Amino acid sequence: MVRRSSLRSLHLLAEQLYDILEDEDFFEDSPRRRRRGPPRRNRGSRRPRVSLPKPKRKVSAYQREFGRQLKKLKKAHPRTPVTKLMKRAHAATKRARRGK
Repeated sequence: MVRRSSLRSLHLLAEQLYDILEDEDFFEDSPRRRRRGPPRRNRGSRRPRVSLPKPKRKVSAYQREFGRQLKKLKKAHPRTPVTKLMKRAHAATKRARRGK
């Protein structure tokens, strides 16, 4: 029995091999391909993959208010650990947003 992770890696490997063979026109019936011997590797002709930038996520109103409260507390208590300040900022944010 083959583990799932190894099946996934085999599938990825097969896809990569298919892409390489497709780039080298292995699947086309052309006279140029009928020659014997190993195929030539031409790395310069491969197009680089361009990744699209990730869309910015919208910051929630709660998170913005929490940031304001945390900044205030950090300014007032610079030596207090941030974890304690976060606890206080959460309580202050709940109080501030309760009226809205």
